[in-house]
Amino acid sequence: MRIFVLGMCALVAAGVFATMFLSIWSSRRTCDEAQRISQSTVSEFVWMLIPCLMMIAAAIPAAIAITGN
Repeated sequence: MRIFVLGMCALVAAGVFATMFLSIWSSRRTCDEAQRISQSTVSEFVWMLIPCLMMIAAAIPAAIAITGN
């Protein structure tokens, strides 16, 4: 079980770094004028919801392991 959780953490970390690199690479400036970035409430909500669901998914097995059931 520990190896599975470690693998999931490694996949999440790799995904975060890949997404961060791609977003930085795609939003770099090619000239002196500032680039407008539009905000999306839906995308911000999804980016907030995913880590929350991951924490809940990790907390449930941890709570079961602690209680000994």
